[in-house]
Amino acid sequence: MVMTFWWVTGLLLVAALAVWAITFWNRRAMRRSPLLVANSQYMDRIPSFVRAQRAARVLRVLQVGVAVFAVIAASVLSGRIASERIETPEFSSRDIVLCLDVSGSMYEYDAEILSTFAQMVDSFEGERVALSIFNSTSRTVFPLTNDYDLIKRELENGATAIDFDEFGYRLGNRDYSEEKVRQYVEFTEGTKGIADEASVVPDGLASCGQVFDRGEEDRSRSIIFATDNEVNGQPVFTLQEATQRIADRDVDLYTFYPGAYECGPQCFEELQTATEDQDGELYESSDPEAIPSIINQIQKSQAEVLGATPTVVRTDHPGIGFVLTFLSLVGILVLGWRNR
Repeated sequence: MVMTFWWVTGLLLVAALAVWAITFWNRRAMRRSPLLVANSQYMDRIPSFVRAQRAARVLRVLQVGVAVFAVIAASVLSGRIASERIETPEFSSRDIVLCLDVSGSMYEYDAEILSTFAQMVDSFEGERVALSIFNSTSRTVFPLTNDYDLIKRELENGATAIDFDEFGYRLGNRDYSEEKVRQYVEFTEGTKGIADEASVVPDGLASCGQVFDRGEEDRSRSIIFATDNEVNGQPVFTLQEATQRIADRDVDLYTFYPGAYECGPQCFEELQTATEDQDGELYESSDPEAIPSIINQIQKSQAEVLGATPTVVRTDHPGIGFVLTFLSLVGILVLGWRNR
């Protein structure tokens, strides 16, 4: 929160302080120079007169207090309390598909990607996001949408579900509750449709490219693709063919490679070549904790591609100042009527 005209607030507060000081000084002066009235001593013994005097003093104090409060409230209103946020208008026409390899060697990285994106959802302004996961077959968890409550819920649930050691569970050296196993099974449902195959990367990427809709609209389209490229199966497409299909649809490709698990350097080289041949960008890190910084790099990279210029959007919040000022004026009127 910021105050636009803070100097107005300062001036009004000084004025309020001056009003209080003058009132206080006048009251002291009146006590030093009382008005003498003959034969009035007996009135101090009349209970109703004593109560009236006490009530009058209380009302005067309240009137001064409310008046000072009204000046303060008016100063807050005049100062224009506002909030500021940085907005990139070009991003409102952006479509992002998270394309995640959910084979066993990728779980730790997938969980971090999903968690990071869930935290970023609150900063989105109009972007549409989709989540597609694959192993031997693909499943679209949710299509492109800007329903941010749904996006955040699904990403958080996915991050929790995929934080699972399938191999340790099968070997019996990792113990999970039935609820945790159920979450994992439901999230990965539909990604193991071909027996004895896993991590069919080219077909998974090609499937992610089919998630984009509104082909006639001029929108920015990008895929964040996370895989170790360790293919165990017979894909329909080669990786080069899959990335070419992505490029043909004017989709920007951002690939995350966590390092070799079994395949070795050839998996990285193939992934790097297929990505960069289509003007995509590849990021690599064996540390899951590096995911947030990689996602930020992707965001900056796309901002440069779009020529996006961040702008500061200011939103006024006059409600508090208006309500306080209104209540203060009502209080002054009520006390004035009571003290008449």
